[in-house]
Amino acid sequence: MNELEAIKGHHDSLPGPAPEVTARAWALLTEEAERAEGGHPERPLGGSRGRRWVVRAGVAVGLAAAVTAGMIFVRGGDESVPFGTAPAGAAELLRHAATVAAREELRPGPGQFVYVEQKGVTFASGSEGEYTQDVRREVWMPGGDPGKALTRSTYGRTTVISGGPPEHVQAPGTVEFQRAGQCRHGFSGLPFQAADLPGDPDRALAKVRQEAETFVRSDQRRRGETGLSRKEIDMRVEKVVASSLLRLAQNPLTPSRTRATVFGVLSKLATVTVVPDLTDPAGRHGVGASIKFETPGGGWERGELIFEPATYRFLGYRSWIGLPEGGQVREIPGASTAMLTVKVVDSMPEVPKDAGKPMFC
Repeated sequence: MNELEAIKGHHDSLPGPAPEVTARAWALLTEEAERAEGGHPERPLGGSRGRRWVVRAGVAVGLAAAVTAGMIFVRGGDESVPFGTAPAGAAELLRHAATVAAREELRPGPGQFVYVEQKGVTFASGSEGEYTQDVRREVWMPGGDPGKALTRSTYGRTTVISGGPPEHVQAPGTVEFQRAGQCRHGFSGLPFQAADLPGDPDRALAKVRQEAETFVRSDQRRRGETGLSRKEIDMRVEKVVASSLLRLAQNPLTPSRTRATVFGVLSKLATVTVVPDLTDPAGRHGVGASIKFETPGGGWERGELIFEPATYRFLGYRSWIGLPEGGQVREIPGASTAMLTVKVVDSMPEVPKDAGKPMFC
């Protein structure tokens, strides 16, 4: 066997890329080709344009080979993101994710909508016990404007964790509509305006921390609390910072550009760590960035952002709550979401005239 045959044999024995990696790579190749030809990849060969297309086709072949080998790069600002390589740490993972999120920003035209589909799992507890419920959430944003969004939630199965069947739960198959501003969800309650975050992660984190401390001080006065130590105040501030950023990261109303900024800010937190293998509610495996913070009373909360290992595309979110009980801390699940679809569409559904107010509004 000569050297070329040995190389070919070794190459053929390598495992092929995952389908989602191949699909993502070809999407990038198509985007590059359309950009090169002014949005007209179907131009016939011939002349100078034809020669340029042949050259780029050669580049495409090279990129396709890189996909087969399990690695591809995507440009993002002054750095390239190496798809298929493990990040050196949580900060690097989140910086790569920020680069990818910024490139995925959608710009709907007049009369168009950004459509987001999520699968969620909610956790609730009460006198009857603890349970989770699946929910499919769809969002339509006219012109990409969260302030005019419409959300449709379709409830699924309920799973009892402890106790008896829950009383306050939506029956499987129930559909709810929610207009922007109808309920205190979305971006309400944040100590800062997401749209006003600076693009620089360091400046953005400084702004978020400043607004979080103002919020904590105001809440302290409202509660009539006095004599809080600096350590207690700092703990509350860090809780507000982390929980607010995590909430923005997984919110379906968050534009890709803002989500990219949030990922960049989270990369600056000292408490963020990498989790090599996490599963989102849709059953997809990914690499995670975990942020854990203490809560008053000896408990804690942990949020986990999940990314596609090969492309750093945002997949979903999971949260956990540590409750102090009898000298120990019991871990229970919080909410979790999987980002299934993000695209531009030409229409949105009409809200039925008899649609009631959402149950958990």
